[in-house]
Amino acid sequence: MTSFRRGRRAARIAAVVLLAGLVVLAASRLSLRRVVAELAGVQPQWIGLALLCFVAILPLWAMQWCLLAPASPRPALSRMLGVVAMTSTVLNTTPLLVGEAAGVFFLVTVTGLARAAALSVLAMDQLLVGLAKIVVLGAAASIATLPDWMRQGAIGLVGGVGLLFLALLIVAWRSDHLARLASRLLPARGARLLVSVGEALAPLRSTSRGGGALLLAFAKKLCEVAAILCVARAFGVELPFAGGVLILATLNLATLLPIVPGNVGIYEAAVVLAYSHLGVGAERALGIAVVQHACYFAALALPGYRWLARGAGRSSAAAA
Repeated sequence: MTSFRRGRRAARIAAVVLLAGLVVLAASRLSLRRVVAELAGVQPQWIGLALLCFVAILPLWAMQWCLLAPASPRPALSRMLGVVAMTSTVLNTTPLLVGEAAGVFFLVTVTGLARAAALSVLAMDQLLVGLAKIVVLGAAASIATLPDWMRQGAIGLVGGVGLLFLALLIVAWRSDHLARLASRLLPARGARLLVSVGEALAPLRSTSRGGGALLLAFAKKLCEVAAILCVARAFGVELPFAGGVLILATLNLATLLPIVPGNVGIYEAAVVLAYSHLGVGAERALGIAVVQHACYFAALALPGYRWLARGAGRSSAAAA
């Protein structure tokens, strides 16, 4: 465990050093005065629309998790909205896996789900996110020739999502059989947990619930594309829908493993890279990247602090 933490810390340090080097290199090659001029000419009405598009992801996410949660008792949409908002805040401000663990914690403590059900919701969410990203990458590949690193990344993503899909299907449909096998190797508690997880994976056995959750995953991606197009228009770039898909595909791969909290630097580099491929100047691309990431953070990271502050207030009152 200690070696894993050391490896993760070393990876974060390496990423920070790499980002610092890229910043220095960019500063030496870009005209910062032109970047500032691009930022000064932003059209605020398009930024407002971009914020609305990003914010729309939260209620769609809440509806998706309501579909993935056990049907009885079904968590209230308002509670689930608070859960996804707080989860989004943690995901966008902490390193890898912390946000996922927080999501399980919030599902258990706020909505009252059992731990097995919360783990199942998170696993299905990751599956749906992966499937949506594969569709975005497939659409991008049909639009333009992807560079080698994106093709290799897409292959890895398809393989990982495929393995996760197969594992969840086996647990969803054969949990009783797996529990009998597990009872020979694991304590009785482990076998019962496996059965509970299999029961909570009911959406994978339901066309309406599973299909509805998948459609909501696609709707969230459409919101991201719409926000990307709005930010581009704010800078006077009339980006076609296909261009927005290409930028989102680049982001999906570049931010797949958030080594740096909030993907600071990595997000901007991916956007600049995609816009450069589309023929947009580096200074304008950097301005777009900074504003787009700021809109994304404001819409998906800041709202959760409202629920986190409310929870902290309740804890303080209870302690008093």
